[in-house]
Amino acid sequence: MTDNVYSLPRGSRILVTGANGYIGSQITQSLLELGFKVRGSVRAPKPWLDELFHRQFGPDSFETVIVPGLENVDTLVEIMHGLSGVIHVASDVSFDINPDKVIGGVVRGTQNILNAASRHQSIQKVVLTSSSTAALVPVPDQEGVQVDEHTWNETSVKAAWDGSAVADGNAYTILAASKTQGERAAWDWIRENKPGYEFNAVLPNFTTGRILHTEMRGSTMGLVRSLLKGDKALFGLYTPQYFVDVRDTARLHTIALLDPAIVSQRLFAFAGPRNLTEIISTLRKLRPANTLIPDPPANDSHDLTEVLPSSKSEKLLEEFYGQKGWTSFEESLAAGIEDM
Repeated sequence: MTDNVYSLPRGSRILVTGANGYIGSQITQSLLELGFKVRGSVRAPKPWLDELFHRQFGPDSFETVIVPGLENVDTLVEIMHGLSGVIHVASDVSFDINPDKVIGGVVRGTQNILNAASRHQSIQKVVLTSSSTAALVPVPDQEGVQVDEHTWNETSVKAAWDGSAVADGNAYTILAASKTQGERAAWDWIRENKPGYEFNAVLPNFTTGRILHTEMRGSTMGLVRSLLKGDKALFGLYTPQYFVDVRDTARLHTIALLDPAIVSQRLFAFAGPRNLTEIISTLRKLRPANTLIPDPPANDSHDLTEVLPSSKSEKLLEEFYGQKGWTSFEESLAAGIEDM
């Protein structure tokens, strides 16, 4: 796209919360590549993060602000001075099983970000990083399930609050419920308060692809990388689901922020379904000499969900960036393990 069709002026500064994370760092990279400046919030000093972006884009391109938590609206107002937009990525990924702490914290933090942004006339657009789990946690081999822009993960919310998730020690359900209620709370806040900025949300699924720095664990890609060392931790955590390349996810955030036609929308970052067998077979193709990669499950299942908004997001990537559809699974995994 050209300068005159961006929602925000090139060269303006954007806040990215959780900029040291797997997705947050890639969003920062995407914005810097387009000529924007980024203020990245981190919980503690990360000098390697500043060095990473300064080396590529110059010393004025990126700055960090230390924000230990999202509880104080006045602190958030202060760090938003001089901004044109906000992308709120940071969330509770502690895998605590206390729903009051996790869900309540995510909801309040999201509302506080929106509230703080509303106090700055310069802020024209806010984007929330939601999650595929705000729409659903897929049930393997279940036919006839369709997801659209109005689909919400009521199942995890119910399990989080009726005590069943806590009784089972199911932290993933609590996390999914926090993403569901966090995003819904955001839309409710926008409707009730009618701020002067526009708002969108992006829902990434299981994310793979390049990790920008060795200090980053790489979230879901970190678990995939562990398979190369024979670590089967992913086996106990992974349900067959859609994947998406991290760069595609970052670019969808950039589109949600900069495309003037994208207003009050949920963008679904769902490239295609994959199971453990397909992950392992792809890794073996990429690393044929590696004998540590474990065997796949004997009877693997599949995600049969039809995600209707996926084609819309793919089209946006084509129109905005000129790329030919989603990044392929093999290309994404290759980028995610290239340094190993």
